[in-house]
Amino acid sequence: MGLLLSGAIIWLLGLAVGSFLNVVVYRLGAGLSVSSPRWSFCPACGHVIRARDNVPVLSWLLLRGRCRDCRAPISVQYPLVEAATGLAFALVFHFLAVERARSGLGDFMLPGDVPLLLAWLTLVAGLIACSAMDLVSYTIDVRVTNVVLGVGLAAHAVWPRGEPLVAQAGSAPIAAAAAAAVVGAVTAWWIGRRWVATVDGGEAAAEAPPATQPAPAAKLGPTTQFTIVGLVGTLAAVALAGLVLLAPAMTQSDGGQLARWLPSFALGLLFIMLVVAGSHKRPADEDIVAAIESERHLARRAAAGELLMLLPAIVVAAGVAWVIGGAAGGSQAWRSLVAWGPVAGAVPLAGLVSALAGAGIAAAAGWAFRIGFTLIYGREAFGVGDIHILAAAGACAGWDIAVLGLMCSVGIALAGWILGLLMKSTGMIPLGPWLALGMLVALWINRPAEDYVTHQLAALREAWQTRPDFVLMLGGVMLVAFAGAIGLSRLVTRLAVPQHEAGEDGSRLGD
Repeated sequence: MGLLLSGAIIWLLGLAVGSFLNVVVYRLGAGLSVSSPRWSFCPACGHVIRARDNVPVLSWLLLRGRCRDCRAPISVQYPLVEAATGLAFALVFHFLAVERARSGLGDFMLPGDVPLLLAWLTLVAGLIACSAMDLVSYTIDVRVTNVVLGVGLAAHAVWPRGEPLVAQAGSAPIAAAAAAAVVGAVTAWWIGRRWVATVDGGEAAAEAPPATQPAPAAKLGPTTQFTIVGLVGTLAAVALAGLVLLAPAMTQSDGGQLARWLPSFALGLLFIMLVVAGSHKRPADEDIVAAIESERHLARRAAAGELLMLLPAIVVAAGVAWVIGGAAGGSQAWRSLVAWGPVAGAVPLAGLVSALAGAGIAAAAGWAFRIGFTLIYGREAFGVGDIHILAAAGACAGWDIAVLGLMCSVGIALAGWILGLLMKSTGMIPLGPWLALGMLVALWINRPAEDYVTHQLAALREAWQTRPDFVLMLGGVMLVAFAGAIGLSRLVTRLAVPQHEAGEDGSRLGD
């Protein structure tokens, strides 16, 4: 009963947060302040929405998708985002508290593990907000990811899991990654300020004053067909969330087999939602293709410049790793520092270092993906906004979840892209939504994935000791296969996507 009650509270919280996310997505997209005006309003007539008309999902259904005052249609995006957020919150609680899917965590205990739960729920909320923006306009507002990143750092600083945090933060690689994250963020901020300062002949670019009547933000679902599909998805998400909450009780009864399949059904529903939401051709499709094509001749040069920008972080990381890992007394001094705690069980420095390292390693994976594939394809291959998502995910969930989520998202995105080609004629893939789904999948498969990697690494070490020639040959075969996969992807894109959209070098993942 304790798990059921806690899960129900988390689900209701998810519905409420989803309602707030709709405000965030609309207002940021329209250039408005999230905090002002204080109350939600109808974009068509401007009337303040009454409390009884602001109940997640239910109000939209009772109003039949129309404003009470002006009868203007309300996009199905609103209940869909609310229901999807509630389902995602229920899944996170189920994975952490019921399935104990997080590797290295052991038993999930409340209230001690509330900071971890809060970090995950904040991450999920931010991912859903970024997904909605990305699906509409191929943009990600870094203010959202910065808030998520900040919550991840704060949550780990107050998380009372002293022993594993100190063991992690005390290692030289983690300390180096944390230092690289700080230096990389400062370098990017400094370069960004210099770039803004040189706009318009050396004068800082002024922010345009907000219009009296700002243009409404774009929404998903402009058609009746999408509204019907969205309504079905909303009801299905609510039903599946309820079943996920009942999973512990079902496991102890005859419904155990169904309970084991519920996460698959829930993640599958979210996948279908993303495929349908991304299947509509949007005005931003042509704009983003034109922007990429106009900058294509500078893509490789820009990638080289970004690599140069990362050099200070790489140098600092190498220096920190040498001092802590190799210098006399460095390791012991660093461990003593991160083990400090004001009260028993609390190790704020270790938690902060661990979260910073998670953000740094995840961002490094994103930069490697972006720079590497930009150099290969000769065009932007991964959005900077997606790197911000990875950094936020690394801070909240850990670097292993973030990197595994990136790997999962690429495969999921390709599957969604293939299905999407059946419904629209564009080769653009907003990767933000697939990153969001990939993070949930990564949490779900975290334990078996770690067991598999550990087993494979042990087998590889054994093979290297006995047959190094075989390992080298296998590595060569994998390189050839990788090159062949890249060539095949370019060929498939040429055949499947109109050349005025795909250009000459293939499709683009990300923003």
